[in-house]
Amino acid sequence: MRWLMVASLFVACLSQVQSQEVKRADLKPGLLFTSADKSGYTVTRLEPTVGLTLHAGDSAHPSSDGGATFTWTGYQQIVSAGKYTFEATLRGAVSVKLDGKELLSGSSKGDAKLIMGQEIELKPGLYPLEVKLNRLDEAVRLQLRWVGPRFRNEPIPSVFFGHVPKQRPASFEADLKREHGRFLFEELACIKCHTGGDAEPLAKGLAERSGPNLSKIAERAYPGWIDAWLKDPKKLRPHTAMAQMFSNDEIGEAQRYAVVAYLATLGKPITPAKTPLINSGDVQRSLERGAKLYLTVGCATCHGDQLTAPPTKKKKDDEEIEEDFDAKSSTYGLGTTTGPQSYYTLNHVGSKTRPEALAKFLLNPLDTNPHGRMPKMLFSNEQAMDIARHLCRMTDEAINPAMPEFKAKFDLASLVPKNEAEVIRKLPEDQRTSAVGKALFVNKGCINCHVVDGVEKPKAEPVKTSSLAKVVAFADKGCLSEKVEDRIRPHGGVNYGFTPDQRSALVEFVSAGFKQQGSKSPVHTARVALKRFNCLNCHQREKEGGIDLALADKMKTMENADNADDVQPPQLTGVGGKSRTSWLSEVLLHEGRARPWMNLRMPQFGDKNLGNLHEQLPLLEGNITDDTIGKATFSKEKIEAGKSLAGKQGHGCISCHDISGQRGGGTRGPDLATTNQRVRYDWYVRWMHQPQRLAPGTKMPNAFIDGKSLLTDYFAGDGDQQLEAMWAYFSLGPGLPLPPGMEAPKGLVVSVKDRPELLRTFMPDNAGTKCLAVGYPGGLNLVFDSSQGRLAYAWAGNFLDMSSVWNDRGGNPAKILGTKFFTSPVGHPWALSSGSAVPDFAKQAKDPAYGAPLPENKSYNGPFALSFRGYQLADNGEPTFKYELTPLESKTTLTVTETPKSAITTVANGLTRLFTVDAPQGPTVWLNVGTSKTEPKLIDADGKPVAATGPMSAAGVRVLAERTGVDVIRADVGEWVFSKDGDSWNVMLKVHDGAAAKKFALQLTVHSLGKAEPALLKELK
Repeated sequence: MRWLMVASLFVACLSQVQSQEVKRADLKPGLLFTSADKSGYTVTRLEPTVGLTLHAGDSAHPSSDGGATFTWTGYQQIVSAGKYTFEATLRGAVSVKLDGKELLSGSSKGDAKLIMGQEIELKPGLYPLEVKLNRLDEAVRLQLRWVGPRFRNEPIPSVFFGHVPKQRPASFEADLKREHGRFLFEELACIKCHTGGDAEPLAKGLAERSGPNLSKIAERAYPGWIDAWLKDPKKLRPHTAMAQMFSNDEIGEAQRYAVVAYLATLGKPITPAKTPLINSGDVQRSLERGAKLYLTVGCATCHGDQLTAPPTKKKKDDEEIEEDFDAKSSTYGLGTTTGPQSYYTLNHVGSKTRPEALAKFLLNPLDTNPHGRMPKMLFSNEQAMDIARHLCRMTDEAINPAMPEFKAKFDLASLVPKNEAEVIRKLPEDQRTSAVGKALFVNKGCINCHVVDGVEKPKAEPVKTSSLAKVVAFADKGCLSEKVEDRIRPHGGVNYGFTPDQRSALVEFVSAGFKQQGSKSPVHTARVALKRFNCLNCHQREKEGGIDLALADKMKTMENADNADDVQPPQLTGVGGKSRTSWLSEVLLHEGRARPWMNLRMPQFGDKNLGNLHEQLPLLEGNITDDTIGKATFSKEKIEAGKSLAGKQGHGCISCHDISGQRGGGTRGPDLATTNQRVRYDWYVRWMHQPQRLAPGTKMPNAFIDGKSLLTDYFAGDGDQQLEAMWAYFSLGPGLPLPPGMEAPKGLVVSVKDRPELLRTFMPDNAGTKCLAVGYPGGLNLVFDSSQGRLAYAWAGNFLDMSSVWNDRGGNPAKILGTKFFTSPVGHPWALSSGSAVPDFAKQAKDPAYGAPLPENKSYNGPFALSFRGYQLADNGEPTFKYELTPLESKTTLTVTETPKSAITTVANGLTRLFTVDAPQGPTVWLNVGTSKTEPKLIDADGKPVAATGPMSAAGVRVLAERTGVDVIRADVGEWVFSKDGDSWNVMLKVHDGAAAKKFALQLTVHSLGKAEPALLKELK
């Protein structure tokens, strides 16, 4: 625990305090929070700060019916003398008293509103604090904020709050113990066995949990390990939720043997490798990669850096005093003796399974155990195998992988009920043991927690399992008994091996915790999730948790240069007010990553476990869920200013941060083009003004002093206006025009100076087999696929890194140094048809006569409809490509020359394609322009919608086509035609009706925008 760091901040200025009633040694972090319902039932716990949001029907704790009054008590620190103003976002009635004097009060029904107190002069010191909140209608909300000397308006950080133990009410320890007991009751899935008709009202709101799916357990574990596991689960894995199910006598041994025999039939059994892992060649390299990955991706933060023990603790400095963990003073420890962090040792994995089976499991553990605590870690196949090999080096010579030997002195069928025994005795002898095991698997209740395909849980309660009502009535009996012989017997009971603290907590919960099962409690669920899924093993929140410093030092030595300075993940303090709700969902449930280059990665625990956490986290801090993009008003001038401010001659954001896929320098920061998709605007402003206040020690520099910038050429140095301009620029999204000063990354980089560069090379992303890559001055780059006569895609930024093409044996695709903003439809884009019939571009794209690629080892000997006639360079170096189309069913030929030009503007990346078309008489000429996720829309030059009343001439009308952003397409010749193709739409241009042979010019321009904002559309005239 690092609570002393918090306490030291509280007392940093105590030498200036006139009168001091609180002693330094007495301070503990957090405030005492009490929730009282209408009946007077109260629950008290620690809260780091003053913030709470409850919707209709929600409670602050599941043991409450929703809560009528809420109270925070403790102390608040004032560090700097000066004038302070307190305010609150409020729904309800609130009173805030500091040192006994009311400095803020008010009420609000319906929508939350902002209430403000009078400015007050305060001296440094510790002041008694009391906040009372009353619920006036179905919902309630409070977030206490302040503004003071040299800091901006902010939610009051937890570092300025604290309490002393003597303030804790008499009920505090019992409430904390019940919290611990409830957590254990849920984690151990007690409700799976202790069921019954009376269980529903008692068990209301308890979290769901089940064990691993055992349908193919024989494919994952050796029979000998299963036997050792069932004999004493905690000996193999001290943290396990699995109980000892078999007594330590002859009957227990016989039962265990039969169950192992049954489980060994579930799937194709694995067998130990004939030779152990050897330290040579590919295997040795794999082992080395696995050892490194184990540390850098974060496995060691939960499993220990030595596999068999938690991470080695290290003091921050020689003067820091490490004290024993105090469960009563942990906000997120839930009263457990381990606090907010838990460690799961991986003893002897190699005695359980083979690397191949473990690698398969590691790719997605949730397939095997949807409610498990082992998450999906986003491994590649190679990474999973590397780590599996590394882990499987750990073995225990005492565990024999083979099926154990056992000679029963009695008929094993006598272990099951008489009616089942009679059926089993009629089976062939070699099937009887596993049949007894299957019956025991059901009768002993294993099926309550574990799924086995084809085996159903019986409708009747498992043998000798007490109903929940009996457990509540006799809380210290059965598996909660102090005596081992009362917990597990030859024909019943289980032994969890509870410590005295765990047993005491469970007894307290089942004795008193069920008496007040109230309404749902999302804030409680969020708090428990941080402990349940070990979030604070990596992250830090309110000074609790975080990667141990000694382990972090090890991780740094194995990191790449991009991340060697810092391996710590983002802090979770205030994350509910920082991150947009949709981004939290993306990170928690959909593999979203702000720093994809980091080896350390965000585990994926699955929707069944974390389905609503992204909505619950903001409520802990008095925020609301947020799914709005945020403040952004667009104009050409504002975006141009924001673009310059982000560049090297501005605030230098690109010195560290990536932007639109382009790498910055130094320690890498998240891509700025995703800023408004990730964070809330008010947090962004506070962060940019005072980063050290939000995250002490961050490498983010402070660009503003008292709200002013030294860059006075922009908005007279007004910090808020500069930030608004940068936000507007960042809000253009991926593909935005790059700011000045972006440097080319290291490598064999082909740079573009004052003339275009053209290379014949291999290109990625289905660009074709015969590629011509072109880089233009000003940041436009494209690749032309000569095999299909198509401009494949374009990107903005630097040109190409040719390392993969030219290094070693070469032959791999070049790396594009920027973000693609345009991708053409697959296949040759031109077609000839009879009359007004829309051509089948999809069919044409698969036809080798039109340059479509062939499967490996296949050849095409037929006629070709498409002919690439080469390219010609203008005096300035710009290429013009020429190709001819002669459909197989036609004797006419279409000749086209195409000259790409840059159309990059202040507000969007863009590409202009200048065509000269020599069209024959007869067929209609079509150009396949682009695709759209949704039905394309027509707009005029001002960005206003245009209703299509018939054939729509391209002149004066533009098309909005949605891809990752929005493409704005315009042409000066032809008619727009849209057609649906599966789940997407084709955008086509009918350019010539074939009435007569004709040679004409066509100009087609595509701009890529983050969103279809009217102000941005007007800038593309």
